[in-house]
Amino acid sequence: MLVLYSSLVALYMLNVFVQSEALEYIVGMLAILSLVFSFKAAKGLYKISGFLFLIIGAGLYPFIERPIHHIPFLMTSTVIIVTIILVLPFINSIIIVGRYDQSVNRLLKAKTNHLGQLYYRGSFVSFLLGSFLNIGTLPLVHHVLEKNLKEKAKKLRSVFISRAMLRGYALCLVWSPMEVLVALSIDMTGVNYVTVLPWLLLLSFLLLLADWGIGWRYKRYSLEAYPDQNGQIRSIDRRVVMKIIALAIYLVIFISTIILVKRLVELSFLEAVAFLIIPYSILWACSIKRLRSYAAYSVETWKKRTVTLQNYMVLFLSVGFFISVLRESGYMDVLQRPFMALADWPVLLFVSVQVIFLALAMVGFHPLVTLSLLGEVIYPVLTAVSPLSMSIVLITSSLATVMAGPFNVSVSITGVLLEENPYRISIWNLAFALLFGGAGTIVALLLL
Repeated sequence: MLVLYSSLVALYMLNVFVQSEALEYIVGMLAILSLVFSFKAAKGLYKISGFLFLIIGAGLYPFIERPIHHIPFLMTSTVIIVTIILVLPFINSIIIVGRYDQSVNRLLKAKTNHLGQLYYRGSFVSFLLGSFLNIGTLPLVHHVLEKNLKEKAKKLRSVFISRAMLRGYALCLVWSPMEVLVALSIDMTGVNYVTVLPWLLLLSFLLLLADWGIGWRYKRYSLEAYPDQNGQIRSIDRRVVMKIIALAIYLVIFISTIILVKRLVELSFLEAVAFLIIPYSILWACSIKRLRSYAAYSVETWKKRTVTLQNYMVLFLSVGFFISVLRESGYMDVLQRPFMALADWPVLLFVSVQVIFLALAMVGFHPLVTLSLLGEVIYPVLTAVSPLSMSIVLITSSLATVMAGPFNVSVSITGVLLEENPYRISIWNLAFALLFGGAGTIVALLLL
């Protein structure tokens, strides 16, 4: 699997520059092989979803007037999503090797007097680490919060941790260039990342403050100080603060580099991010003089994660085939009409998008699948509605499922960590997820 997946991604990225029809066909063939060999190892929900998309796509294939041997050309539209997922471990690894995670986590271990303080620290740590560590942030934050709350009732513990972790995590993703939902929304709507970034940052920080205000009500629960392994009670020192500042600086440089490269080279936003992650991570490791340890750790981590990508291969490659066939079949117009009808009522359009994401998440649709489908059907609407507004709605609505989608990876992992039903965790965070999406809608309406 490692060789097959790596070959698929490497040749796809090469063809972004070469633009060879023959190479595109080879990439399509590798995508078919990846799909076939991944199917057996994929989990139930991914396998069922992938199978349904393939069957529907195959059923529509006779309507597109293409010969059978052209199928590989229809398998490449979502390979870029798989590419981002495959290269993410390289930037995740620099956070571990550079020990940024340890420094940030000291914020949680520092002396706290009550749960109100612990809540905003837990949320802030999830917010800081989420952009780089992605889903790996959750077990790390849970481990420390669980120790702080071991004397509290189980329900209080579970509600507290799920809210602090998932809300902070979701709010950092809303502007992160490494979040596929953000990058895909930007590419779909054609907006400039520089244009949308200030609004995403504004939404992120305002909602983060709102969440801390909501979490401050936990101040009625006192908390004993959490000692370290030596029995000492830590305080936040200058070294921790400097490490956090350094982390923020590296993130700003990364975003600036993406913007610069995209202006100099003809690439989509997703392609620019995918190309830059590995070289930027290597330069980062060199700058902190940890290249050797980074190389060893990142390659090993990449190997382990790559061989477990069967679920994503099955889901996204089958969705890519379905969307490509649907696009050429003429039936896309049928799906586009309801959204075109709502173009004159932006409020209804934006609210509909928000509801669709949450409703489909509740029945097992991955937000990337929903976004891929919506991106196609709303395309004509962008001539009547501001692409900037639509991009904000797509980003906030899709990321609301990070905290209130029972089949979302983040909620599923939180459920395992807390030994709670993912639907219960979704219910605990549903009100804030609606606030999250609703805030995006309000900003989008103001920008019309």
